[in-house]
Amino acid sequence: MTTLDPSGPALAGEEGHERLDRLLASVPADPVTAADELARHASAAAGTPVSVCAWRDGRWSVLAGSGIGVAGLPVGGPDTGAADGASGLVHGPDGPAALCWDPDIRPGREVLARLRHGRAWLSLQLQGTRARGEIESVAAETEAVREVSRRLLTVRDLDQVLLTVAEQTLRLLDSDICGVMLREDDVVRMRACVGNRATETARLRMHRGQGVAGLVFLTGEPARVDSYLDDRTISDDFMSLAEREETRSALAVPLQLHGEFLGVLEVWRRRRSVFTDNDVRRMVTLADFATIAIDNARLHDEQTAAAAELGHAHDALQRHVAVVDRASRLQQDLLRTVIGGGGLPAVARAVATELCCEIAVYGPDGERVAGHRSRDLVSQLPAVLPVTTGGNATPTLRNRQVVARPVHADGDQVGQMLIARTGRTDDLVDVVAGQVAMACSLALLRERAAGRARAEAAEQVLWDLLQGPVEHRIAARTRAQQLGVHLTGGLRVLHGRIDDLAAVAAEHGWDTSQTDRVRRRVLRIVRTLHGHGLALASLRGDLIVGIAADLDRKAARELVTAFSAAIHEELPELRLTWGISRERREVVDLPSALNEARTALSAATRFGGQDVFLYEELGIVRLLLGSGDDPDLQTFVDEVTGPLLDYDRDNDGSLVRTLRAFFDADCSQKLAADRLFVHHKTLRYRLERIRQLTGLDLSRHEDRMRADFALRLLQVTRADEDEGPDPV
Repeated sequence: MTTLDPSGPALAGEEGHERLDRLLASVPADPVTAADELARHASAAAGTPVSVCAWRDGRWSVLAGSGIGVAGLPVGGPDTGAADGASGLVHGPDGPAALCWDPDIRPGREVLARLRHGRAWLSLQLQGTRARGEIESVAAETEAVREVSRRLLTVRDLDQVLLTVAEQTLRLLDSDICGVMLREDDVVRMRACVGNRATETARLRMHRGQGVAGLVFLTGEPARVDSYLDDRTISDDFMSLAEREETRSALAVPLQLHGEFLGVLEVWRRRRSVFTDNDVRRMVTLADFATIAIDNARLHDEQTAAAAELGHAHDALQRHVAVVDRASRLQQDLLRTVIGGGGLPAVARAVATELCCEIAVYGPDGERVAGHRSRDLVSQLPAVLPVTTGGNATPTLRNRQVVARPVHADGDQVGQMLIARTGRTDDLVDVVAGQVAMACSLALLRERAAGRARAEAAEQVLWDLLQGPVEHRIAARTRAQQLGVHLTGGLRVLHGRIDDLAAVAAEHGWDTSQTDRVRRRVLRIVRTLHGHGLALASLRGDLIVGIAADLDRKAARELVTAFSAAIHEELPELRLTWGISRERREVVDLPSALNEARTALSAATRFGGQDVFLYEELGIVRLLLGSGDDPDLQTFVDEVTGPLLDYDRDNDGSLVRTLRAFFDADCSQKLAADRLFVHHKTLRYRLERIRQLTGLDLSRHEDRMRADFALRLLQVTRADEDEGPDPV
């Protein structure tokens, strides 16, 4: 081993020591310069090449010198191994610097002391530089965090917050790409991305375990890779994208708040690099701030949305209050209209004026019974509904939307109310439609109540005429005139029956109220049939009784046929049978007319074959069906023989005798003429005269039997001498 003599050459002696001392007493500009100067002066002082090294990033790095002796430095760092210079090494735990030279050369004690001083001096320089760097780094980090905090806490829009997080993280971590991914159920989706080249990067969606972000999503811990394409700890789902982006290293940390996983913050570098623990710490710090900012932005968005919703709710409430206020005023107007006696036209006018719309009310047959429209509107609602709509249906007429509501009275739907929308008051129309329909129902009920009172009065008049004493009948005629019913001319009593109503009700499952409603509908049709209604009509059970004026046989039959047809059209399951009395000229004779109508109804019920029987057409049958108290024999005799007796008396004729001779001759005109000693043409003339006076066609068996029976009853009730002189 070679030992250097401290009294060697001047360059390696005093002069080298002085230069080294002056260097150790100076403050160099930077560690690189200090290392170069130390290597040069230490080599001069030691008389051999000296290498200057430093412990950086877990290994020794040569700062200056030839690198001789570096291999002898302890691999564990300056805190391990020999450091006394005996083996060509000078290092220590008090600093990162080390000096090394050829281990075969041993410097003198004075040179070795100066080398130790040089190592300590350089360590101080390196530590100072590192401290200054750390201070600057911390200052930069602090400034970055402060700026990030300021920007994050002043931004309220969530998307802007996420973009700010990405931009500041990219700058602080000295990275090339940064992305913020938020959790959406079982995936994290990229919400903000800066620095990317491929559009797919800005649209990333990762499940647990996919890529670096998916690994963070799975574990909830930070994750980093130094070589993205070579690392086997992450899945290969996004390797092709990493190749397009040319990423090399990546670092991702979780975004968590109060234990809730919100997302992932991740950065990528396109160069080979190692993310240090300090980088992780910085990233976590930024993630914490970002999480708070994201939460604040979400809260701000929720508050903004809640405020907007509250504003909309307030506006809607204001509109609703205004609508309710107008609806209340309209309701009061409608009630005043109805209470004041205004009918459907008045109700329609009030609605059209308030809503600036068109309204129409339709009866059960679909015909328009009332309506009104605003002055500036063209009529859109038809005179007759094309299709009957029920319930709350909203039909479209002429491309105009309408609101439809049913109108009820006495438990029945008796019509339909339609309001055409105008666009200006649609909300109000929807609110008040039910009220308007109710007002129409009230108006109808009021009209029906008045009509019912009139009907009750008319019904009392009817029964006084049919069953009251004579004085009541005469008084009832006066009351009928006060009701607008004029009992003049020939009067007939109509008696009808709703056939088998109980069986029909059982078949359709009608209860008592429904059955009564059907009866009322039948009576309403009889009273109100257009142009033919009976003002005096009543219903007792399933029986209908009415009085009609100025009806001959044909008109009477047509009237009850019209009643039956109208009832069948509305209630197809019902069938009615009718009986009609003869004409009466005086109201005092109406009780007898009622008995006749009952007899005719009984005949129609027993014999069937047709829905209506007229009393005068019953013939002998009416004697069989008449009541015991009034068999009506004399009436029957008078109907046939009365006109003949009157003619014989006024014209000195012999029609009665001729008719008897005709029957006695077994209806042979020749034999009867011979027995009467008259020409057969004379007999034929008399028979034609009989037909004209009685309406009997003696060629029909029924009429011959009726006339024969009347003559025989006349023979019983009158003496032969009263028959008058023989007209021969």
